Amino acid sequence: MSSTIGDVAGQTFDVIVIGGGINGAGIAREAQRAGYRTLLVERLDFGAGTTSRATRLIHGGLRYLEHRELGLVYESLAEREALVRDVPYLVRPLSLLLPVYAGDRRPAWQVRAGLALYDLLSFRTSLPRHHALGRRALDASEPGLRRDGLRAAFTFSDAQVEFPERLVIESVRDLIEAGGVALNHVAAETLLAPGGVLRGLRLREACSGRTAEVRAPVVVNAAGPWVDQVLADSDAERHDRLIGGTKGSHLVVDWRGGPRHAIFATAKADGRPFFILPWYRYTLVGTTDLRYDGDPSACRATTSEVRYLLDEASRLFPATPLRGDDVLYTYSGVRPLPADKHGVEAAITRRHIVIDHAKRGGPDGLLSVIGGKLTTYRSLARIALKSIARHGRPSAAPAPQPRVAAAAPEHTYVPLEEDPLVIYGRRAGDVRALAAADASLAAPVCAHNPETLAQVAYAVDREEAATLADVLLRRLPAGWSACHALDGAARCADVMAARFGWDDARAAAEVASYRRELDDTLVPLDLVR
Repeated sequence: MSSTIGDVAGQTFDVIVIGGGINGAGIAREAQRAGYRTLLVERLDFGAGTTSRATRLIHGGLRYLEHRELGLVYESLAEREALVRDVPYLVRPLSLLLPVYAGDRRPAWQVRAGLALYDLLSFRTSLPRHHALGRRALDASEPGLRRDGLRAAFTFSDAQVEFPERLVIESVRDLIEAGGVALNHVAAETLLAPGGVLRGLRLREACSGRTAEVRAPVVVNAAGPWVDQVLADSDAERHDRLIGGTKGSHLVVDWRGGPRHAIFATAKADGRPFFILPWYRYTLVGTTDLRYDGDPSACRATTSEVRYLLDEASRLFPATPLRGDDVLYTYSGVRPLPADKHGVEAAITRRHIVIDHAKRGGPDGLLSVIGGKLTTYRSLARIALKSIARHGRPSAAPAPQPRVAAAAPEHTYVPLEEDPLVIYGRRAGDVRALAAADASLAAPVCAHNPETLAQVAYAVDREEAATLADVLLRRLPAGWSACHALDGAARCADVMAARFGWDDARAAAEVASYRRELDDTLVPLDLVR
């Protein structure tokens, strides 16, 4: 069962990491395995912020080439290859079609040159390299694609992680199994830095309001778009704004007659690249890139963003245009990019930066992470570990390297409908054991999804899930389906109630809270403003 704030009150750790998204979880895992006794704290749930609002790609960043970020592209391509190799049950290769039209910002020769450079920078890849498609091949592969003004079409390789929340949980489980502690629904209320000397954190538990103090010589602020908020709630350092986030919105659609393949195209309205991707059982269309100064927790798609994405997708497939009735829901997130008041949003660097506040007049041992993306979370963790080592020493020997958790042959992907346990990798047997021990847990979560109640029980027992939304949105894919598993929500709450000792009122409250979180995060069109 999950640790609580009472379990860590008054304790001293080597490192505390604030923020349980992909970057924070990855850093905490790396630090614990290096011998640092590590505490990870997340005010919501692991992966509930920016990580779950991404375009769900593991990619090298083809468009970063035009901003001359060759180092970032090289790093990203190397990490893409490593993830495809190490976690094939979560990360799968993806072939994308890139059409070039008359009037596009990037002419065909420039696109071809960029793709050649992309291949060169990924010279160790096992994925297919780019190639040009002739008209006959294009007619066979994507007959509905608009031909008017088409100048060229290419295919190239990247990768997709359909459920990045599972990558986060993998890191959290590795952290805990190595001896670390992870707390979700616990906020870092205040950095404790009396006299400019870092001492630790004051924590607050969301459900009870209880507070506790924990100590550590090193604190890593990996709160994503909330980095400035964490620093503002303390006197650790007076600083200029570090984060200048941009909002990215997506549409999840059931598009009959839409593309057969993943598409990477240039928007006619503003020349920005956007994606149309096969995702889960649906199609994902995104993303926008707009400066955002509001509360990241309140980030939602707007009517104009929805119209932009509908129009651009329909322009590519005029015979079967995408309509509002096809949209199942929208979701939006804020990229934790460095503050940059000038220039266009697309030109803001996507590099990750680890800020050592001691070099800026702040307390020794305070680090903040700016930027970062799904693809490079492991390389960012290695970089952060070097900064941690400059301020503290591990109290234990490094942990042995874990074996690769492969549940499927290299470069194969098993759809969830065939095996809903594929997302657990080497831990899938633990879930099967629960169902074998209790036949009632073999029942499905709901009539429309393949997941079982054993997965709900496992999320509580082994994956730190504390709420129904934690289970259905960030441990299981079912919450992202068209029905959001609502007809099985009460059944899932009953499984959780048996483990937590909830009464009927609390179980009903969990179902109501789950419905509210759905409306706030996976927003249907009738709630878009």
